[in-house]
Amino acid sequence: MRVAYIGGYHTEIGLFVRQASDSKADFIVMANDPLMTSEFWAITGSAGNGTLFTFMPNPAGSAKAAGVVAGLKASGLSGEGYTLYAYAAVQAWAEAVNRSGSFHATRVTSALRSRPVDTVIGPVRFDKKGDNSASGFLVYRWRDGRVERVKKY
Repeated sequence: MRVAYIGGYHTEIGLFVRQASDSKADFIVMANDPLMTSEFWAITGSAGNGTLFTFMPNPAGSAKAAGVVAGLKASGLSGEGYTLYAYAAVQAWAEAVNRSGSFHATRVTSALRSRPVDTVIGPVRFDKKGDNSASGFLVYRWRDGRVERVKKY
């Protein structure tokens, strides 16, 4: 199997995938996290089947995120891509401000590192350097308009 890795945005990669399919190209496209959007499928249609990409664990289907996802949908918005991660970042910052009783960066940082913060994506922990200890990227695949996690490569 031949794989063409492309870094870029969903629009350009989607057009490339569609043109490669039209040309009967014999390779699979693998790309980066901007493909975690339904806009990619809108561009490619069935030509997008089998396209691989990397993204962090997708929290959109978790019970913790259900209320936020429903609220976003009710407002005409989507919880796809980094939306829930951004929401969790604000939750973590707000909790750290409450814990520290301050907006002072050093105090907020100490509060973030003191113990996990429960967020819409689950508990978030920060190490001594301030790095998030969440798991890294996974591989996903587009299939029939849906994103599925690839468990074997």
